[in-house]
Order: sequence, then C-alpha cells, then structure tokens
Amino acid sequence: DCQHKMRWASYYAIFLVVLETHAAVWECKLPGLFKECYDFYSRMARVQDTPAYSIQSRCINSYLWKTSFVRYHVSLSTSDINYIRSLQREMESKRRYKRYKRQAATPVAVRREFRTLSDAEREAFFNAVNAMKNDGRYDALANMHTGIALQSGHEGPGFLAWHREYLTAFETALRRVDPSVSLPYWDSSKDFVMDDPALTSFFSSALVGNGDGIVVNGPFAGWPARPDGQRLSRDIGVIGSLFTPEGLDLFLNDPTVNLTRQIVLGTNEMLANTLEGQHNNVHNWVGGDMSRLNTAAHDPVFFMYHAHVDYVWERFREKQIALGSANPEADYPIINSPLHQPDRAMDGFPNVTNLEGFSNRYTSELYTYANSPECADGCGGSRFLRCSTTINRCVALTAAEVGGTADTNQNPVVDMGDFQFFNTFNDPRTRFARSTEHTRHKRDNAYIQTLLPKYALNLSHKPTSLANPFTKYGFNNHKTTITHKPKYASKTAVIHGTTPVLERGRQNLFSLDGVCDVSRWAYIPVKIINERDVSGPSFNSPIIVRDQFIPGVDIYNPLVYTALRPLFYQTRGQVVAKFPTCKNVNSGVKKVYIRSDGLTYDGHFKEHAVMDERQPISETTAYVAVKHPKLGPGKAILTAYDSSGRVCEPKCLIPGSYPPSYRTCSGVINISNLPPKMYGDDYGQAVRSQWNFVPGGCPSQQRSPIYLVFYCSPSVQWPWKKCLT
Repeated sequence: DCQHKMRWASYYAIFLVVLETHAAVWECKLPGLFKECYDFYSRMARVQDTPAYSIQSRCINSYLWKTSFVRYHVSLSTSDINYIRSLQREMESKRRYKRYKRQAATPVAVRREFRTLSDAEREAFFNAVNAMKNDGRYDALANMHTGIALQSGHEGPGFLAWHREYLTAFETALRRVDPSVSLPYWDSSKDFVMDDPALTSFFSSALVGNGDGIVVNGPFAGWPARPDGQRLSRDIGVIGSLFTPEGLDLFLNDPTVNLTRQIVLGTNEMLANTLEGQHNNVHNWVGGDMSRLNTAAHDPVFFMYHAHVDYVWERFREKQIALGSANPEADYPIINSPLHQPDRAMDGFPNVTNLEGFSNRYTSELYTYANSPECADGCGGSRFLRCSTTINRCVALTAAEVGGTADTNQNPVVDMGDFQFFNTFNDPRTRFARSTEHTRHKRDNAYIQTLLPKYALNLSHKPTSLANPFTKYGFNNHKTTITHKPKYASKTAVIHGTTPVLERGRQNLFSLDGVCDVSRWAYIPVKIINERDVSGPSFNSPIIVRDQFIPGVDIYNPLVYTALRPLFYQTRGQVVAKFPTCKNVNSGVKKVYIRSDGLTYDGHFKEHAVMDERQPISETTAYVAVKHPKLGPGKAILTAYDSSGRVCEPKCLIPGSYPPSYRTCSGVINISNLPPKMYGDDYGQAVRSQWNFVPGGCPSQQRSPIYLVFYCSPSVQWPWKKCLT
C-alpha cells in the first residue's frame, strides 16, 4: 500500500511539472473590457441590492458585442437588404404624405393585447408570420437585430426610436401578406400577478407554444431559429422577471416621471428605473433565444413583447402632453455616445434619424394602440384572462384553466448561448399578495374607440402558400417545413403547458461557428462546491430535544454544532440580493448552472449541477463543453451561478501544489492540444478520466486534479473583485 501511494505521488509530481511548462488548459487574465465593465457596475451597485449575475451577464454581453467581428456571425444577403429597403420605402411614403391613410385601401393598424384577439384573428396573425418564415422574409428582419444595431439600438434613447422603426417594418411586412393583420402586443404584467407565472396559458399549445426547451407545439413548433438549424427555444421562469404593475406605473401614471431622460439609459438614471432596464428582465425571464440579443428576434414573442414596450412608451408620451412637461417629438436627451446622437441615421434604416424616431407620425399615420385590458372592460372579453377582484387586475389563466389538461411538454431546455440581458430588479411577488385598490386612468381617447369598429378586420383574405422554405439557408439536410397551422377552435382538447424549472432536463444544440455537431466540442471536468447560506430559510427537518421540537432550526444547520459554528457564523446576517425565481425546495434540491461562452469562437454551452442545499458543504463534478482543440486553439470564459443570481467564484489549480490547492482566477481559459490532455474528446471520455472502474468493484475517483473549481458562497463581496487588482 505504501508503494502504491508513492507511485501515485510520483505520477502526480510528473503531472505538475508538465503542467507548469505547458498544458491543454490554462488561465488567461481578465480582458480589459471585462475589467472596465466590472469596475463600473461594482461601483454603481451593491451586493445587497443587485444580484451578481446581473452584472456578470451584462459585462459578458457587452464584451461579445464589442468584439463580434472576431467571431462567426450571420450577415444579411443582398436580397435581404433589398427587401428591407422596400419596406422602408413603403413606410416612408406613409410617413411623408399626410393624406395617405385617407387614400390607401389598407386601414391604420390597431395593435391590441394578444389575448383579446378572436381565435380567427390569432390564426390570421400566425399564418402571416409563418408565411414570412417560409420564404425567408422573417429571418431577414430578425437578423437586423444583430451587429452594430445591438449597440446603437440599446443603452440610450435610440433604444426607443430604433425599436419603434423596427416594429413598424415588421408590421408592414405582415400586412403585405395579410392586410387585415396588425401586430398584437403581449402585456406580461397580466402573467406577473399569477401565483406562478410559469404556468401561464400564454406559453402553452393554446397560444404561442411551450416555454420549456425546444418549441414543439403551438404555431411556431419546430422553427429553425438560425441558419445553422438551431431550433426555436425558451426557458421561462428560471431567472429575471416579467413587467410588474408597480414598475409600469412609473411610466404610465407617476406625474414626477415626465421627461425622456428619466426613462432611458445614458443619463445617469438608475437602470431599474428606465424602460430599457425593466425590459431586460422579461427577455431573461422568457429565456432561450429571447435571452440572447442576437437571436431574440427569431422568436415571434419578441415582436409581441416589444410592441408592449412601445405601447408603454406611447402612453408615457401621452402623459407628457397631458402634463405639459415636454413635447414628445423634441424631448430627445443628449448622452455621451456617438451612436445615440439625435441626427445620426439608424443602423439598418439609413433614411431615418434617431430624432425622427420620436415623431408623432408613427401613431397618427401608421398604427394606434387599444388599451391593455382591465377589469372595468371585462378583461377585453378574453377567455385567457380573468378579473381578480382581490387586486382589481386582469390575471392570465393557466393552461389547465383555459380547458383540457395541462400536460407538460417534458422537453429538455435548450441553451442557445450568449449571456442574457442585464436584469435590473427582482420579482417582488409578495408585494401583490395583499388586496390593493388601484384603478388605472383610462388612456384610450375617443379616436381609438371609433377606429376599432371602423376598421373591423377582414378575415376573408388568406395568405398564399409559399414554397421552398429555408432553401436559401441550406436547411435541406435538417429542415422543418413550416406549413399553415390548423384553425384554432374555441376549445382545445389537450393544452400542453410548461414543465416546472426543477423538473426540466437540459439540451444543448452544440452549435459552433455556424455548425451543429457534438464532435466539434471537447469536455472539461469542473468541480462545484456549494456553501449553505445560513441566513436563508430553514428546512423542514427540526431538531428534537427531550421529546420537544425546536422550531425554526433544522438538523443540517451548521450553526447548531460547536464544530461548525465558528466556520459559518461570520456569514450569518449577510444578505445578498436574489432573483425572485429562486425558490427553496424542502428537499434541498438546488441547481447550479455552469456555462462556457466562446471569446474567440461563436459557441456556447450550458449545464446544470444538482446540489443539496441543506448540507453545510456539498460538492459535485460537472462536465462543460468548449471548442475542441483539434479545430485550433480557443479561448472561453467559464462561469457558474444559481437561480437566485448568486455567482460562484472561479478557482484555478495552483501549478506545483500537492495536495492540489486553488486560487481565485478569472474563469477565462485557453484550450489547446498541448499535453497533458486535460479534456475529453467526448463526454464519456471526460467522465472516464475522473473515475477508476474496477470490474466487479466500486468505482473510485482518479487522483489527477481538476483544473477549475467553482466556489458558491454567500459572500457579500463581488466574486470578481480580486481580478480587478
């Protein structure tokens, strides 16, 4: 036995010597763009107020924007550009000639809350969207939400103007297919006030399809989301928040918020108080494609959601006029960004400046909004909404409540990559558990009321079937043919809802530089160490002393025990900000998510590890995929976080240490094919590298150390703080 131990010590010493000279995986310093971003937001926010994941996701997203030219990306074709220009010319003619709407056969579009449409109106909308998808027109418009537009159309007043023009182009395209169709909006605050928003019928086969993984039911089932064949995906309710009634009230009713500079980024306003900041949370709540800036528009929910953002802005502009606080057309704040200057042409729409995006002509010449449904109007007569007399608000119904059974999809969640929009606040669910008396001021003017009956939708027109879907993008080998969906009856026999978060599996599509193929990925073992938050809630396992239950203390709490108390007492009372989607499960089951995001390649991978949150310390090993070194060296950032928004601190192996020791590192790694091989060519090889399998015996762990460890602790310091020095 002594010789056996000496032999292993010799092997390990040789490994460490080699590791010090060259290795397949080694640490990189945090890039300067990361440091600037982390430093800025670390000074602007506190750990107690802002989940660390919010800042981390924002900074990684920012890095990917600013360095997108070094990675694979989708570009618009000449035919796509010509198509978009033709939409612009049509929109321009409507804006420039005031008499157009009186002369044109097509009436002004009336945008209504999606759930107040009739079944026939929803079918017409779905058919028009699918017709656009079939001939590539949808993808042409969706791919505009990439590149420089991610910067000029976000993080400033241009956010409002650019997306208004973008939505108008999309609606113009829809109405070319079917002139009776208008772009509906999704008011997510109706879902927020549910007991569990993830059960909303909005994300069910009755409406837009399931929200747990690849979309396999509803009108957009099986959609390829990008030219590489990735399927449309969602992951609702894991992180982020829907619009809250209180958050919307800031823009709709608060008389002190009456200037554009108060609701946009770049003017030193707190992110959580801006319309863009609050809008980010919904993107993250929907998850999947919607959580990635460069794929968000590939989910039709994007356009319905952004139509609601535009609705809120329009009502804010009406409030400005009513208060006399500003002229909405001229109230364009100047910020320190050349991309958001008022006279700068919009990216993708060169004939329109940012300031022109503030024109009143959009809602006077092109479209108008019907009010979001309220209890006072019977929730718009929608069978997907009900009036809660407790809070006097319209509340979305669950999949089960609208009829049929709420069979869940049980479809593994697909991770489309990239980091998410920057969350700004938590879902303050408990604030709406009490009865409130609140009646929102009616905003629909008489003009809108007269338009509704005047421009009744003509449902007799049906779009023409379009052939040869997706051929231009090379989908022949793995295409999903999108056909017109069957008509939606007033009752659906079986309605498929969404799987609860803790029950969901996970499915990656292994897309790397535009090619989906698992053989292009290698697997790295990483260790996750989770420390219990002793300031969190207790589990239902009380201590019994002399036949008496000791309430409020569970048997796993380290503060109960003399041997552990000194080690954990220092974290007692420390409260860090959490996302509302973090739900304690009495069994102690907890998911920690581990991601790899390519910095020199376009590839993203996500896995989750299951931890026991009851234990003072729990540990597990996960296997994370990165670009395979056989395709050339690559650089990636590996991160870990839980659903509360707590970010785990990366620790890298200290070369030459025995037993293995770890120090704080950036999580940015280089991957090459240099020896020693610290990755598996596939998942099986990576697992085999960590375990000894003895025939007829119990497997035992290998003695070779894992290079990267994530330490998940309830620390009140930013996890990247040590990397900024």
